[in-house]
Amino acid sequence: MPKSQVESVVDIICHRGCRYVNAVLQDSDQRQHCAELNALDHRDQQLVLAELSAVMAVYDETGSCDVFT
Repeated sequence: MPKSQVESVVDIICHRGCRYVNAVLQDSDQRQHCAELNALDHRDQQLVLAELSAVMAVYDETGSCDVFT
């Protein structure tokens, strides 16, 4: 099954690292400069931000920002 546009944007942003994800979540200026996020409509932007928040919550619980594959 192909990924949705929202899933693809979440993956792209996550691959840029935890610092970038946190910057997008916490800094409206950084969010405005995120081309992938700005390519989406408002509803999908909100879905991406919610998913990124959920991903970062896992990292907050583990105390690590390492990505394990």
